Amino acid sequence: MTKSIQIFSALLLLMSSQAFSQTSSDSPKKWGLETELVQPFLPTVNIVRLQATRTLTKPESKMKGDLLFGMYIRPNVKHDVVEKINEYMLILGYRQYFWKGLHLEGKANVGYAWGTKNLIDGKDYETSTIFWESNLGYKFNLTNKTKSSLYVIPQFGVIGNAKGENTVNIGPRGGKPDTFIQGGLVVGINF
Repeated sequence: MTKSIQIFSALLLLMSSQAFSQTSSDSPKKWGLETELVQPFLPTVNIVRLQATRTLTKPESKMKGDLLFGMYIRPNVKHDVVEKINEYMLILGYRQYFWKGLHLEGKANVGYAWGTKNLIDGKDYETSTIFWESNLGYKFNLTNKTKSSLYVIPQFGVIGNAKGENTVNIGPRGGKPDTFIQGGLVVGINF
């Protein structure tokens, strides 16, 4: 698993270096701001994601791609392994478009988490965190103005612990998984 994380990280660094080397005359809408609309309101999920996008490809390119970076925030949420969990991570990822708005994205979420009162042993735990995420989605442009455009992205994917279940230290898991299927509705604006 660590070899795949290293390869993924190297690809992200290569793509992010391209993002900042492009000139501003390539396209008027290179940047975007996004947030997820469903997960913050689901009980025991309550994940808030705020992220920015930066288009890496030129406007005439047939295969569009965006660099993703932002924050993953999960403050004081009821959890299935601990009484309450707090997770704060930075997001770095890439979204590759294949046909119109159809895309696949991969993300690395790196940060810190702590849980209070593990449900098996009653102890408090804290740990550094590294999660990977992969999502399939479709970007629907709601407006197409010259300076900015509003869009929504329904997505479906998987999120999991990149460090391995035995190294996540929020205490004993009691056989509960640390990889989850997820869905969401992203709303964003390009400018």
